[in-house]
Amino acid sequence: MKQEQCDVFLLTKPPSSPRSDLCLKLAVRSGNARLYLAGDGVYHLLAGIEELPGCKIFACQEDLEARAIRGKEKVTVPENFYAALIEDVMEQCERAYTF
Repeated sequence: MKQEQCDVFLLTKPPSSPRSDLCLKLAVRSGNARLYLAGDGVYHLLAGIEELPGCKIFACQEDLEARAIRGKEKVTVPENFYAALIEDVMEQCERAYTF
């Protein structure tokens, strides 16, 4: 059974970046996005990003710990973040974006 295709976004920019704004607008417009937060991208969890419509959000545990940020209820923190990202890109991705 084929799974529904989605758009995969990797966001490493902080909330103050214009690239972050563009990424989030595209993710919402997608309607079926998987948003992966890594590096400074995890700071978006402090701004209520988990309420983004049409987006499933994943965060890198190591980057959360390095910045003393706790995972949120609606955010998935995979045991192996990059393996989960690559699996989504290879198996379920219609389009992939990196910011």
